Amino acid sequence: MRNEDKTGLNQLLCACCSQLEGAEGEVIYLSKERQVLVLQMEALRRENQQAEADIETLYRLHQQEVHSLREESLQVFRTFRQVLEEQKRISEGRYRTLLLEAIQDAVHLSTQNLQLQADNKQLSKALADLKARSDHT
Repeated sequence: MRNEDKTGLNQLLCACCSQLEGAEGEVIYLSKERQVLVLQMEALRRENQQAEADIETLYRLHQQEVHSLREESLQVFRTFRQVLEEQKRISEGRYRTLLLEAIQDAVHLSTQNLQLQADNKQLSKALADLKARSDHT
C-alpha cells in the first residue's frame, strides 16, 4: 500500500478517535475502521492489478527477446554455413589444381624419362660401335 494511502487512513482513524464517546463512539469507530479496511482493500487490489500488468509486460518483452535471439542465432548459423561452403569450394578448387599439376608433372617426367632412356640407348649403341671400330683398327 502506498504511503499516501496509509497516511490518509491514519488521519481518518485519528479524527474518529477524538469523536469517540460511549457505544455510539464505538459504532462510529467501527464504521470508520470498516471504511479504512475497504480503502486498504481497494489499494491492494490496485497494486495487484498493476503487478499483473507489469508481469504481463515483462513476459511479452521476454518473449520478444527470445524471438530476437533465436533469429540472431539462426542468422549467425546461416552465415557460418555460407562461409564454410565458400572455404570448402576454394579448398576443393585448390586441391583439384594441385592434382592436375601433379598429373601434368608426372606425364612430363615420364615423357622425359622415355626420351632419356632412348638417348641412353643411342649413346650405348654409339659407344659399342666406337669400341667395335677401335678393336678393328
